[in-house]
Amino acid sequence: MTLQKKQNLWRECLTVALLIAAVAATEYFFFQLWRLDWHAPILYGGDGIYWVGQVQRSYGELTGSLGWPFYQPPSPYDPNYDLIYDLFVAFVGLFTKDTGVVFNLYVLVIPFANALAGYTVFRMTGMRRWLSFAFGLTFGLCPYVQQRLAGHMMLAAVEFVPFSVLLCLWCAEDPSFGRPGKGFFRNRRNWLAIAFAWGIANNGAAYYPYFTCFFLCITALCLILRDRRLSAGVPCFLTIGEIVAWMIPDFFPMVLGILSGQGSTLTNGVYRSPIGADIYSLRISSLLLSPNGYGWDKLANWLQRYFRLLATDEASVFNENSYGYLGIVGIVGFLVLLVLLFHNHNWKSGKTATPQLGDRFWLLGRLNVAALLLATIASFGGLIGIFLRFIRGYNRISPYIAFFALLAVGLWAERCLCRWQGRRRQIFTAVLVVVLAYGYWEQQGLFVPKYEEVQTTWYQDEAFMDEVEDAAGEDAVIFQLPYMKNFENGSLNNMWDYTLLRGPLHSDTLRFSYGAGYGTENDVWYKATSELEPDAMVAELRAQGIAGIYLDLDGYPEEDQQQTLQSLVEAAGCDPAEVIAHEAGKIYYIPLA
Repeated sequence: MTLQKKQNLWRECLTVALLIAAVAATEYFFFQLWRLDWHAPILYGGDGIYWVGQVQRSYGELTGSLGWPFYQPPSPYDPNYDLIYDLFVAFVGLFTKDTGVVFNLYVLVIPFANALAGYTVFRMTGMRRWLSFAFGLTFGLCPYVQQRLAGHMMLAAVEFVPFSVLLCLWCAEDPSFGRPGKGFFRNRRNWLAIAFAWGIANNGAAYYPYFTCFFLCITALCLILRDRRLSAGVPCFLTIGEIVAWMIPDFFPMVLGILSGQGSTLTNGVYRSPIGADIYSLRISSLLLSPNGYGWDKLANWLQRYFRLLATDEASVFNENSYGYLGIVGIVGFLVLLVLLFHNHNWKSGKTATPQLGDRFWLLGRLNVAALLLATIASFGGLIGIFLRFIRGYNRISPYIAFFALLAVGLWAERCLCRWQGRRRQIFTAVLVVVLAYGYWEQQGLFVPKYEEVQTTWYQDEAFMDEVEDAAGEDAVIFQLPYMKNFENGSLNNMWDYTLLRGPLHSDTLRFSYGAGYGTENDVWYKATSELEPDAMVAELRAQGIAGIYLDLDGYPEEDQQQTLQSLVEAAGCDPAEVIAHEAGKIYYIPLA
């Protein structure tokens, strides 16, 4: 290795180290990590509880305690649609089984992976180190990622979005890429594409593979229409085939479940409305309006009032699609790409010795507008959703739009830095640094968990379940009320979805009625028994050997809560002093023995 190569490698490693340090510092200060208790999960409500449960399920310690007294082993037809998450949890699980530690590590590692992936692709497209550093940091902690960390962590893991865009560029710019033939495996990019395809296929719960294949189709369409021959789209179609091939092992069990009529986690009992694709579609206004008011408190307060009005007046269609804000730099790139659609350009991508900026803008602009045509409210995604109901959150295309925009601005800045000299370059560099720094700062603060509240609830649940374990005895079966369907039940009064997992998460010895697959023997019995009058319910529970009732009053209308508790205690015939009350006052254990 020459001295020059060693110096370049050293500089590259130093820049990567600085990027990692910058992400760590950002998380510490803006996520307020000094408030974190590693043994309590960052999130513990709604989908957060579900993902905490997924951590324990990965160890095999949770599934076997759910769906009693008629327990059935998990369906063999469960798809594995986020293998990267599972591999990470399994790896960390080799060193610790502490649920809080594993969960928190996964959440906090996501921005690092995103930033490093963005940096890598920015470098591979020709941007200099410090620019790639700045844009990688901006993408790694973009608003979409921060807001998704508060619930759907797997969707915040957008580390393969940059590689998806890179594949589109390779298909358009490299005549030797993705061409079947004897020299196929001599092209290093073809090997990288296979690796990228595996990552894309196993990331984002099928959404990101779906969107990546869509953008590859748009790239193929552009090439075919330009060259007027179908063979021009072969690299795109081959890359799509690689992604699909990696997805087959993940989703084949689900297909078998559908064909056999047994269903799977995703298909058994989960109804997807054909209008879901419209309800959870993209809002262009959400791409442009900052939850932080672009750094101005007065503007932030005004926008928050506007968002509250939307949430009140348009509650059914103003939901997670409010998470699409692009950031200041992203907005600039997004708008420029739209404007350039009105500019004539002789697209020569793949026919020149080196990629041309105008060609890249041409393709990125078309990918950008194709995303809008697919994902916005009442667009083509809504039509597709009539038939393909499992893909409904089209707003989740936002990180692709953000990366298109950041890449466009970054490539333009790189060209300016290369072409301009002297004072003009110095002024441009100073302005660019200020804009990037301001944009980075303005988009922070969108993920600040309620640490103390979560920690209090977590340790109160732990103490409550310790008392229940002592009272019920080892291997006892607990009946949970009110009935809640496993997987996307929806909220019941003030009780969020998945809330009944709180008990099982804190017990290693008890078994619970909640958690069976929808429509299974236990689920049918669980629902029917929960609808019985208290005396009849208690009689049935005793006949099945149930040790006690776990009652969450938040699942009942407030005016019925105390009457429900009193009726069950009277039916159980136990001394009120034997009833165990949760410290928060809404959860009770009623012994039946």
